[in-house]
Amino acid sequence: MHRFPSKTAWSPEHISTVWFDSHFNHAATRVIDWVGAEMDLDNASSILDFGCGGGVTTLGVALRYPSVEVHGVDVGDKFLQLPDLVTEQLHLQQLPDNLHFHRIQPLQPLAEKHAVDAVFSWSVFEHVPQSDIPAIFTDLHGTIKEGGLFFLQIEPLYYSPWGSHLRRFVDIPWAHLFWPSERLHDVVMNYDGEIPAQHQGHQYHALDMEDFKRFHLEEFSSLNRITADQIRMHVQDAGFEVVREQRLNMDIIVPEVLLEQHRKEDLLTNGILLLAKK
Repeated sequence: MHRFPSKTAWSPEHISTVWFDSHFNHAATRVIDWVGAEMDLDNASSILDFGCGGGVTTLGVALRYPSVEVHGVDVGDKFLQLPDLVTEQLHLQQLPDNLHFHRIQPLQPLAEKHAVDAVFSWSVFEHVPQSDIPAIFTDLHGTIKEGGLFFLQIEPLYYSPWGSHLRRFVDIPWAHLFWPSERLHDVVMNYDGEIPAQHQGHQYHALDMEDFKRFHLEEFSSLNRITADQIRMHVQDAGFEVVREQRLNMDIIVPEVLLEQHRKEDLLTNGILLLAKK
């Protein structure tokens, strides 16, 4: 477990990147709004962020609820870079005592070590091997206390217009479904335009442009093909009761050739937010 000493005076007015703001403010407040609608977070004891990545959203929740123990778990260790990042973006000198990070192995059981009031996951399960999702949901069900909550968000879903996660390079809807992989690779690698501010995450600053492009092509190749209906089904099969769901639908004309191969609902469902209770 990775813990950091505490000094929690922070200043949101210093946030200078759209990427950090979207994770620290937008994602964290959406998690709080959804979970807080069904649970008194002021009286919660612990929350777990599954697939926390760099830990920015995890931190956003922890700072807003200092009495709650907030755990972030991930197969990577990008959260180790968080202290330097928040010094820059929040003028926060040290991370709060109620924030804990754990690096885990894929499919490592969490129920053996954690018993939490709620689990949340933000833009994670499109990156998980689809065959692993039922086992993970079942384990998360065992990790959550009776009456506790599971919140997840995925955006974009694979079959949606920009479900490739490559819109920063290719702003053509469903290009990943129309084009062969070789053409998509060439278009990305030959891109010489600007990267929109909302897509300038950690990798944009850590990598040169060629490696940045390769990183996102590798991420695309690892995306699963899960649909919103399948997510809901797996959540329910794990033993949860769905209490609220929102599908983010797009208003765009679907080419007939795609309708011959895929359901219109899947092609126009850009994302899903779902809250379930144990």
